[in-house]
Amino acid sequence: MDEQHRTVRTALTRRSRCRITVLRAHRLGEGLWANLIHLHLTTDAELVLVHHGEPGDSLTHLLRHCDHRIITGYAGMLRLHPPRPALPAPGPSDAYR
Repeated sequence: MDEQHRTVRTALTRRSRCRITVLRAHRLGEGLWANLIHLHLTTDAELVLVHHGEPGDSLTHLLRHCDHRIITGYAGMLRLHPPRPALPAPGPSDAYR
C-alpha cells in the first residue's frame, strides 16, 4: 500500500489539476478518509466522494479541515459539474479526413 500511495502522490503532484471520484465512500474507514483529505490538501486533486447516508461524527470532524460542499441530489451535482456538450456528428465530408 505504501508503494501505491507514493506512486499516486507522485503522479498527482506532477499534474496541474485532476479530479478523482470515489464511489461508495460511505464504506471507507476513518483512516482512508483522512488519507483522501490529506491528498486533497497537499495536491491539486479535486475529490468527488459519493457518500450515501449521513456522515458520522468522525467524518464531520475531518471535513472541517478542508473546503467541501455537500450535494444531496442529482440536480445539485449537475450544477457543480455540468455535462460536456455533445460533439457534432461527423458530416459526409469528414469521412475522408
